[in-house]
Amino acid sequence: MPLALKDDINTSLIITTYNWPQALRLCLESVAKQSLLPNRVIIADDGSTDETRALITTYAAKLPFELRHVWQEDSGYRRSAILNKALREVPINNYVIFIDGDIILHKHFIKDHVRLAEPGYYVFGRRCYLGENLSTRLLNGEQCALNFFTRGIRRRDNLLYLPWLTPLTARYKRGKLYGCGCNLAAWMDDIVKVNGYDERMEGWGCEDDDFIQRLRNNGLISKAAKYQAIEYHIYHKQRPVSDDNRKLLSKGQLSFAKRCEFGLQQL
Repeated sequence: MPLALKDDINTSLIITTYNWPQALRLCLESVAKQSLLPNRVIIADDGSTDETRALITTYAAKLPFELRHVWQEDSGYRRSAILNKALREVPINNYVIFIDGDIILHKHFIKDHVRLAEPGYYVFGRRCYLGENLSTRLLNGEQCALNFFTRGIRRRDNLLYLPWLTPLTARYKRGKLYGCGCNLAAWMDDIVKVNGYDERMEGWGCEDDDFIQRLRNNGLISKAAKYQAIEYHIYHKQRPVSDDNRKLLSKGQLSFAKRCEFGLQQL
């Protein structure tokens, strides 16, 4: 049975998705097998069709935690807007963990993030990459063990589960914006301070960098979840980064922005 959640930390897991119910199914199955369950899971759906809605309805009836579905009309890639819509469902005292719907979680993923939670910090982790063949087999329902020795995995160094070594690397970073929204956690009150995600960022890329930059500009310190909070990323083709989003990110960096104007609250 999963461990009881710490009394003083309530967690909300936000999962972004768009028209890939086969991957979302694998993601939700991995959430259901967590050694420490989240208080709630919110699916941030950027305009998927009824197939995804039906999948979520089925899982909501059988999963041992609250599962909410937050949806917006399909008007292009608007990840920032749907994340803000999901964040409006989160109580202010919660610890928020962000992942994508093309992620399979290690069984201790939630427990690891709760263990690393600390006031004044945001936590980021990394992921390994499942190859195309292995991903296809999993999406087709084949049972495949996922571990360090499984064939067809890239960035195998991100598979090492050695949590006792994490304190030696907790301040590890490659740059000020190091981190990604597929493995990120922060306190909801800090997210409110930066006004969530910038909804002017439409199209792929930079929205997480901008969000992290504003957290840092408000005094938060990054903490790396090295050797724990492990994720397996299901293969798909990458998209080009939006030039407009790059410009918005650069503008925010130059102005040392602490809060975005078009976010959780909009004037």
